[in-house]
Formats: sequence, C-alpha cells, structure tokens
Amino acid sequence: MIRRTALAKAGAALATAAALSATLSACGSDHRSPTGRPAATKAPVAAPSTAATSVLTGPALRAVLPTTADLATGITISGVYDTGTYVISGADLAAPSLPSADCTAAPAIDADVLTGDYRAAYASEELDVAGTSVQLVVASTHPGDAAKQLNEIREFAKRCASFAAPDATGASVGGTVSLDSYAGFGDEAIRIRVAAAGPDAAKYSQPEVILVRVGYEIAAVSDADHTRDEADAVSAANLLTERLTNTHK
Repeated sequence: MIRRTALAKAGAALATAAALSATLSACGSDHRSPTGRPAATKAPVAAPSTAATSVLTGPALRAVLPTTADLATGITISGVYDTGTYVISGADLAAPSLPSADCTAAPAIDADVLTGDYRAAYASEELDVAGTSVQLVVASTHPGDAAKQLNEIREFAKRCASFAAPDATGASVGGTVSLDSYAGFGDEAIRIRVAAAGPDAAKYSQPEVILVRVGYEIAAVSDADHTRDEADAVSAANLLTERLTNTHK
C-alpha cells in the first residue's frame, strides 16, 4: 500500500499514485507514440519567436513545478525537462493530432500527450515514490490555443466514450472514456479518465489526466491508474494552478 504523503509547503496531499499496471494497449505506459496515438514533440526546433513575447518560456514554466524543497520525505523528482527560451510560433505548430486519433489510443493518454497539440513551450517532471509516478506538465500556448486544446479533449472523450483496444497479447479489451469538470480550478478544468471493462479490468492501465487552463497556460497532471488514489492528482493540479495564477499577479 502506498503511503499518503503531504506536500510540506503546499498544504495539500501529494503522494504518488499506484504502480504502473499492465496496459490496455502494448504501449500504454511508456512515452513513445504508437500508431494512432497523439504524438507529443519533446523538443521544439523552431527559432525563437520575437512575436510571442507574452508566451511563458520553458524556464518560467519550470519554476511553477515543485522542487525537492517543496516535497515531504519519500517523494523524489525525476525526468525534469523544459524547452528553454525557444518558443514555437503559431505558424510553426504542427497540425493537431488529437482530432484524428484512433480511440485505441485512449489507454496511452497522459499529461504529455494531451497538451501536445498547441503548446508553444513547456516544462515537465515526474514525482516518484518507490517506482510509482505522477506526471506533471505545464504548457504555454498562443492566445486562444489553450481553450482549443481542452475542447479537443472534450471531443475525444465524447467520440471514444466506448471503445475496444488490443492488449499485449492482441486480445480485444473493452474500455470507456469519461469526462468531468472542476469548478474553481483556474479558468476551466477538466478530468478525463479511461476505464477498462470486464472481470480483468484491474490488470489494465486506467489512466486519468486533470487539465487546468489558466489564461493561455495549461497545467496537466496524469496518473496511470485512477482507481488507486485519485486525490493525489487533484492535489498536484491544485498546486500547479495556484503557482500559474501567481505568475500573472
């Protein structure tokens, strides 16, 4: 049983979620982009944009993420990344991939994937306890694009409310995608969840992602198994929301 641990300086519970379980699809728990899965570019290649001065850069977004000093004993940080001072201009953004993603991609959703279509810069990290993890991503977008990203996710959840995907053996496993919202989180906030169906549901990845829009930025937190302790992801999203909000004061 994973022990609940409090964020020492944020005043919110934030233990890592359950161990990554077997995935509904062969690639559900890694960060590669299988066929049909929305791709998330890990490093922008565009030159710095002088026209996007209002977009928060990677270092500014990284400052929003918790550091070791913010965490109680037992929680460690890994995989810290930011895109530096480069900002992808709106004209250089790739065509969004989520609208055309196959529903079999649903078990592979995470904070990285669901912020990938419109982000101009971002920072990310994972919080770990004994091999379990919660993924955090803070992304900045050009005006209007953060709202577009959340609308894409709503449409994906609606389109893929019920689906079937192959497991690691090729057998078809049923699944559902649900969506709800959080009042009082940023300008708007949603939570998308994937649930496996059937008697063996506990064997498969059942991820959730909470996404909060604060102006033109998005804070996203993903957990590979929402059935264990979903309060952890909520607490992390609340922390990121507060810090993003404070950057605009």
